[in-house]
Amino acid sequence: MSISASVLIVVVVLLRSVAVHKLPRLLFLVLWGIVLARLLVPVSFPILPQLSAPAEIVDSAHNLNAHPAAVYPLSDKTAVHTGILTNDIEVPADSGGWLELEPKLLITLWLAGAVLLLMALLVIYYRSKRELRTALPLQGSHPVIEAWLTRHPLRRTLSILTYDRIDTPLTCGVLHPKIILPKSLDTDNESAMDYILTHEYMHIRHFDAVWKLAAAAALCLHWFNPLVWLMYVYLNRDMEMVCDARVINKIGAEHKADYALCLLAVAEQKGRFTLLYNGFSKNATRERIMSIMKLKKMTVLTAAISLILVLGAVSAFAEQSNGEESSVSAESSVEMNAVESDVNAGLHSGASSASSEQGGAVSDFNYDALKDYMAYGLTYDKAKDRFLYNGKHVRLFMDQDFKNEGNFNKFYYDGNGAADYKVVREKDNKISIIAEVNESELQALGKTYGFALKDGGLQFEDIE
Repeated sequence: MSISASVLIVVVVLLRSVAVHKLPRLLFLVLWGIVLARLLVPVSFPILPQLSAPAEIVDSAHNLNAHPAAVYPLSDKTAVHTGILTNDIEVPADSGGWLELEPKLLITLWLAGAVLLLMALLVIYYRSKRELRTALPLQGSHPVIEAWLTRHPLRRTLSILTYDRIDTPLTCGVLHPKIILPKSLDTDNESAMDYILTHEYMHIRHFDAVWKLAAAAALCLHWFNPLVWLMYVYLNRDMEMVCDARVINKIGAEHKADYALCLLAVAEQKGRFTLLYNGFSKNATRERIMSIMKLKKMTVLTAAISLILVLGAVSAFAEQSNGEESSVSAESSVEMNAVESDVNAGLHSGASSASSEQGGAVSDFNYDALKDYMAYGLTYDKAKDRFLYNGKHVRLFMDQDFKNEGNFNKFYYDGNGAADYKVVREKDNKISIIAEVNESELQALGKTYGFALKDGGLQFEDIE
């Protein structure tokens, strides 16, 4: 989640560096919104149609051969569930200590950082909220403000206050928004008040406070990622530039120079409460003024480019890949049992295997499944994609791990096979021979490990 969002952050920053004054300002805010969604939403939603059928998750009582390919999570009650589906690996008894400790330690560190940052933000928020409670209302005694309120209606109740401990205007609140002006501001200057109040009005009308809260939540969750902090900075800059563009569209392009001068005058003051509030303050002032003066109407070309960029970002980062969906992990010693069979009768071998590499990922069917046993007499028929032992087509191949009772080093199944085999190991766990399993012994093994070979094929069952 954080990695894919980080890639998008880099892309947006690079795009911003070369085209911030050439493309619509709103485009970058939309792109930051996609980044925030990726950072805050823990699941992905498919946007483009799947080009190939994903691996199917089946229930443990279902017939494995009824599916062309499946990633099969085994029941907790079956001994097969604890089978190691990898090649023989010698692991020291104490080697898992750090592997078990490290995830817990990392989660603890992440949670501690998130809680500390959240507490810091809450302290800043409540301190500023308590301080701003002493702000005094302005409307009613100022005809300029009353006239402005008449021209700018809002469904939510909007209050305009004054406060003597701030130097720049700011807005706060979502359901009950407030515009708070510094007491030193000349409220009788009608043009300046129109620019300032309209700027704050645009923040309120478009719920920019929600953007700030979402960005703060992303910071808390991804505090360890410096790119997320970079995103927070650029998000605030682009939010201000979008707000400036909306003001210009409202008051008219002929007022761009006057609005920029007003911005310069206010930016000379030192703003406060900017972490969680929106304000008409010093925030990359030079970039904002250049953006104001270079502001042009959107053309068909820029609109098309913007749409392509947004769709590209959504399709690239809001969609989960098939590979991620088909990889299933478990905290047991077995990661997964992958079974492949064929639904086109008579065309392919219908072979199925359960195998994985040392890292836990499922290996390729079919040769890789049992290649390590070829030194003990097992042969592979490449033309028919099958394994043979003493000339017989292998159906079931089991290699029990006697160091860990109830575990398997390998469990392989080919629905078209004719003979069943097990690996016989010596006391030092070295392979002695590969022995054929008769019907009675197969039934006993199936009862012990929770599987059965029936007319429909291999099935796993719960052990009573």
